[in-house]
Amino acid sequence: MGNYDYVLKSIQEIIAKSKHSATNVTEYMGPALRIISELSGQRTRYSGFNWDTRVRNRSEKYTAIIGSEELMKGNRLPEQLEALRDLDLNMARVFGGTYAGKEFKGHVNRLPIDYVHRVMGSGKDPKFTFNCNLLVTTKNPLYHHIGYMWGKMLREVDPVPDVPNLYILIVPDINTGPFGRFYAFPEMGVTVGVGSDYMGECKKGFLRMAMYLAKLNGILGIHAASKVIKAQDVQDGRIKTYGVIIFGLSGTGKTTNIGHTHYLDREGEASLVAQDDFVGMRITDGSILGTEQAFFLKTDLDDDDLLLKPATRSPEFVAQNLYVDYKGNIDYLEEDICANGRGILPLSALPKNRLYDSIDLPPIDELDGLYIFFNTRNNTIVPIIQEVDSPEQITGHFMLGESVETAAGDPTKAGTSVRVVGTNPFIVGDEGQEGNMFYEFVKKYQHKIKCYIMNTGGVGELRDKNDKIIRMPVRPWKNGIGYMTRAILRNTARWEEDPNYGTKVLVGGVTDVDGNSYDMEQFNLNTLYDADTLKEMISKLNRERIEHLEKYPTLDPKILDEMKRVLKI
Repeated sequence: MGNYDYVLKSIQEIIAKSKHSATNVTEYMGPALRIISELSGQRTRYSGFNWDTRVRNRSEKYTAIIGSEELMKGNRLPEQLEALRDLDLNMARVFGGTYAGKEFKGHVNRLPIDYVHRVMGSGKDPKFTFNCNLLVTTKNPLYHHIGYMWGKMLREVDPVPDVPNLYILIVPDINTGPFGRFYAFPEMGVTVGVGSDYMGECKKGFLRMAMYLAKLNGILGIHAASKVIKAQDVQDGRIKTYGVIIFGLSGTGKTTNIGHTHYLDREGEASLVAQDDFVGMRITDGSILGTEQAFFLKTDLDDDDLLLKPATRSPEFVAQNLYVDYKGNIDYLEEDICANGRGILPLSALPKNRLYDSIDLPPIDELDGLYIFFNTRNNTIVPIIQEVDSPEQITGHFMLGESVETAAGDPTKAGTSVRVVGTNPFIVGDEGQEGNMFYEFVKKYQHKIKCYIMNTGGVGELRDKNDKIIRMPVRPWKNGIGYMTRAILRNTARWEEDPNYGTKVLVGGVTDVDGNSYDMEQFNLNTLYDADTLKEMISKLNRERIEHLEKYPTLDPKILDEMKRVLKI
């Protein structure tokens, strides 16, 4: 690739223009951008706002990584290669210059630009604190809301000295069809995007670059939510404090479960939210460090959501592609117009008794345990809750990152099976290295860690030869998941060894909200499938898992060896 140092220099020059009058760049602080943005939005009956966008999901396939030869290996998709072919053309369109004999004046030199600065992280660790600088062209006044919405995600404070500076420049006005084109230069801390007005690109773009830089400093950035749980252990009657991390691709219930109370209602018990989406694992001391100050949630909230749905009835809640009628009423489940409504809910909008007092978890030596949950969504033969014991197996499932695709990632493949290392589609660099860092963390703190695979989909689905569903899965739904996690947290759960997966399966010790025994037998795979069908399906799944793990030659071989042993491959 060519030399793109000019990209960073050009962006820094654009920001410098914001310090002077009569330029095309305006830095927004305080309420000014909110006032402008609301002029083009739909007001809800709760005085929050919604904006509808042209692009309604991330342009994940068309996001290319630019940098060293090692980083460029991540551009495997044909769409990424297509984006790379247009790199020099799009840079000329954005910054100006000559391409294929044609002179471009550069849109950033002529269009109005909003500039918003925020700080990622709690600020307690300079290696996990980032100055984030967002620039958005606003030829269309509707685009003012992009910077306003994103600004709610992070801290509005002065730039922090001696920490990394990250930059994103987006020119939504350039038409690139149904998806934008995004170019990440992680080693420079720069991302340039064209053709998309979807705010999630800003949020995920900064996280992608920040997690790459954090990794270089021994902090593994993971796509996981975090919370603090206080639960009474029935074995000794003590209230114990646990850190909880929940991994999960979009649509697997990560945000829902981080906000769940788990029906912990005894004196001294609590479920306290810390983070919604990304945290850092500091390997040296086991710290779990937060990044953001808000939820970025799917707006398909139903009445069973007792925390997030009521909290969205706040003037602080803002959204893209939320269904709002002419009276300002919100229809959370109306997806005819868009299946990927997204909202930002500041943590400060949550009830104080549901919010932890820091976005960082307590030090690991102050916790009674660190519970790791891998959320997945599978409707056939993955048990609803499994306990995973060894560091090698835990890391194996981290590498598998199993779930299904959603409208947020690739709407054309929503519902299909997918495996993404760490359930993190934003990894930059060698994925095997990410697994090794995670393995190092789990080994070092295994005396504190318990790990579970949580299938928020269901079991027992049957399809015919044409892939048509002939039997719907048995689902645990949100309340069932809440009952099961409460059994884990209160230490009432009963487990049985599962010879098919080398794990333990939750089989009892679960009660419902009224204290009655909850029927775990309904999820028994042996009663849902005949023996031959079940054996064939499990064998196929386990073979696919090993084939996936074999793709990572830099991964510590002990992980693959252990997974082969327990999966009997």
